[in-house]
Amino acid sequence: MAWLRGALGASAVVMAVQIYSSCFVQAPISTSLPRVGLSSQPRLAGGREASASSGVAFRASVMALAGVAALAGATSRRSRCKSSVPRKASLIATRPDQAIPWWERLTRPTIEPGIGIWAEKLNMTTIFQEEEGNVRTVPATILVVKRGGNMVTDKRWPEKHGHYSVQVGYERYTPDQREKEGKRALQLKRLARNECPPLRRIKDFRVRPQDWEKWEIGQKIWPSDFLQEGDLVDVHGWAKGKGFAGRIKKWGGKRGPMTHGSKHHRREGSIGAAWPARVLPQRHRAGWIGACKSIAHNLKILKIMDRIDEDNMPESIIVVQGSVPGYTAHWKSGGSYVWLHKAKNRSDGRFKRDPVWLWFYHKGEGRSAA
Repeated sequence: MAWLRGALGASAVVMAVQIYSSCFVQAPISTSLPRVGLSSQPRLAGGREASASSGVAFRASVMALAGVAALAGATSRRSRCKSSVPRKASLIATRPDQAIPWWERLTRPTIEPGIGIWAEKLNMTTIFQEEEGNVRTVPATILVVKRGGNMVTDKRWPEKHGHYSVQVGYERYTPDQREKEGKRALQLKRLARNECPPLRRIKDFRVRPQDWEKWEIGQKIWPSDFLQEGDLVDVHGWAKGKGFAGRIKKWGGKRGPMTHGSKHHRREGSIGAAWPARVLPQRHRAGWIGACKSIAHNLKILKIMDRIDEDNMPESIIVVQGSVPGYTAHWKSGGSYVWLHKAKNRSDGRFKRDPVWLWFYHKGEGRSAA
């Protein structure tokens, strides 16, 4: 019945406009609607008050409009609770700031992480910190960057890709014949097109326009270029796979009593009732744990050492406070790959702004972008 209500509402508006225009034939057409009350007498274009018949016709038109609107609202019982006024009015894009309505720009604001790098998890250690004459131990994780480091392999921009981003690659290697003919062949061709060597790990990092201009394809990225000691970073990786685990280990559930013949020590217990006679979804049950994407948020950088020029040593070492997802380097291939960037902060101006609309984006000699 929504279409009927919309049709009746449209017909009511047309009827009111026709009656309103017939009452004031001599009035000029205005782009803005006048504010007219029921108790006030309408005025003609010359400033003279309208006759009594014009006022009666005007009041009749308003009452007719109210009656039709009431009829439209009574067409459906469900529609009575909803307002007939549209929530989102149509917006004619006349300026760049009107391309997207404000309710769509501010509903889910996101932050661009900025440039980041790849690293490998080496091991965990303990750092001794002195605070106000006292020494305390802090668990920390050592991340290393191998020889060759991180380099910029590609750049994206709104006119072509819809956003600003910088692609960072890590760890050079020699691909075998199977990779040259498989799905990875397209990625190798893109790297060769940008005169970059084959790289094992590639990641796109969303950046702001002012940061996008700082990096060029083929440029090497050092940790100290955008990170300092004391900064907070987010470290992304894959958690260790721990196999099938019970509810207590996987979800941190509580166990039952261990004495007095309980017989309910680590069992799950009741998982449902006679009605609805089924197990409801999203209930914490036993299952596989680990082997999934994991993020360590707001880890403080304790130490940064880069540009290390020694044999059998990585070129960069980053020590972060806390634990990082992944395996440590217990074998020759090294530890788990992780990628990190500055922690997202809403107060540092890294909000993701509106996309650049091409029909508003003008470039030319002597003209600035709109």
